Amino acid sequence: MLLKLFDSLRNLRLIEKLILQGLILTVILIAIQMELDSVRTSFMSFMPPIGFGFFMVISYLIQPLLIGVLNIVIINFFYKTKGWQVGFWLNGIFLLLAFSTINLVLEISFALPFTPIVAVIDILAFSLPFGCIARFSNGGWKKPID
Repeated sequence: MLLKLFDSLRNLRLIEKLILQGLILTVILIAIQMELDSVRTSFMSFMPPIGFGFFMVISYLIQPLLIGVLNIVIINFFYKTKGWQVGFWLNGIFLLLAFSTINLVLEISFALPFTPIVAVIDILAFSLPFGCIARFSNGGWKKPID
């Protein structure tokens, strides 16, 4: 049954794959953003220089690595490629910066903090564009796995 699900996901049209990839990455980035926003005060109140360092390491080293690895796994699964063209961190930081820029523009334009409203706008309006960015940020090898 699980194998049949994987085959059906691989046989989706390109636009459906891009929307699904963008949706997965957007939801994960939103969850990480909301979690980091909720623990920012805790990090900053724990011996401020050390807490700030921990926060920066998690925000700009660990998070991009995780997002980059996830994006490459999704690309390799959906498009039957293998390998990667750029490093995990570079791929993840590119996606994180695109996501952060979109959210910053939304927050400034509507004078809202990062709220569930901004998260819903991200999911509904930016799943396809973000899927396109994620897909073409790292194409992998064009050699099929099979």
